[in-house]
Amino acid sequence: MDASKANIRIYYSELVKACFEKRKPDDIPDGIDIGELINYAAKGHIYYPIASSLIKLDIDEKHAEIMRNDLKVSTFMTLMQTVGSREITEAFEREGIRHQLLKGAIIKNDYPSPEMREMSDIDLVVYDESLDKAAKVMEAMGYTNHGLIKHHMIFSKGGNLHVEIHWCLFDEKVDHNQHVYFKDFRAKLADGKKYTYEFSHEDFYVYMIAHMSKHFFETGCGIRNLMDIYIFWNKYAGSMNRAYLDKELIKCGIRDFEINMRELAFIWLDNTECSEFYENLFTYMLDSGIYGKSENGIWGQLAKETPKGNHARLHYYFPSYKFMVEKYKWLENKAFLLPIAWVVRGCTAACSDEAKKHKQLFENTEEKDAAMMIEMYHRLNLNFRR
Repeated sequence: MDASKANIRIYYSELVKACFEKRKPDDIPDGIDIGELINYAAKGHIYYPIASSLIKLDIDEKHAEIMRNDLKVSTFMTLMQTVGSREITEAFEREGIRHQLLKGAIIKNDYPSPEMREMSDIDLVVYDESLDKAAKVMEAMGYTNHGLIKHHMIFSKGGNLHVEIHWCLFDEKVDHNQHVYFKDFRAKLADGKKYTYEFSHEDFYVYMIAHMSKHFFETGCGIRNLMDIYIFWNKYAGSMNRAYLDKELIKCGIRDFEINMRELAFIWLDNTECSEFYENLFTYMLDSGIYGKSENGIWGQLAKETPKGNHARLHYYFPSYKFMVEKYKWLENKAFLLPIAWVVRGCTAACSDEAKKHKQLFENTEEKDAAMMIEMYHRLNLNFRR
């Protein structure tokens, strides 16, 4: 357990709640550096709630001036994104393109003020075969088309406004089960609209947790996600169909993950007693920035490979047939070729910067810390399969 990170967790709770409640926070406790508070907030995309509270204190004017300027930029960015979201969805509605805003563009509106919830881009999904038509509409609106990346198309405007248009809700290369689940059309038409869709509160929450779990499994993810859970749950828990919600989370294989993340969200922001497991989980997420670190991808995979947390090194260098067949489809029904697949994997890894990062992280991690990370992923139970 990292005592300094525990202190940051406790004080971040005070700063975030002070922002939500629009009041002056308690003074910075001894032993916590303001530069560290600002740095973690910037990396984790929770800069607005942290900085807007800190500037209410008697702090160094140099830091205060930087934060005031940054907050102006952040507020302007929220305005641009809000206007941009509305213009895009109005254009798609007008042009008969079935679509739906996702993620931050929706949950921003559940915060006490939308600028409190930062987002890097506007996400939406286009249904049917309308992607080419959507691209033409975006280009006609002055957006630059940066082409296809994974399961979305990237657009930008003016250097600051970024949009991701998805054609599916969950990447098949992360978890086949959730990819299939979200192919089942669950959205409903927004009131008074013919082509603009939205989720029920229950389905939005399931998708929010699914998206969070994807990032956590692949690379880790940041504490802004905990803020989203806290805000959404406090606002809608009383009106949601809990039986339906539990059933859908179980279908997606993310019920244990949701339980633990919701527990941590309330431990953190209500500043209640925190066990060692949740302290370690918060520290991991704090260090993960917003979307994690590529080298963290080893932990989710190792947790799948080592059901009891034993022989992690053996499984790292010589993964099981079940793991390898996800990566090398030519292995299917040919388990006798597994040793050849290990050699291919080793040669490929030697030429991959990402694989080198994985190896460096694993080899530099003490055995007890590796066991802790694998046990953390076991408890969250993200048994994703491609």
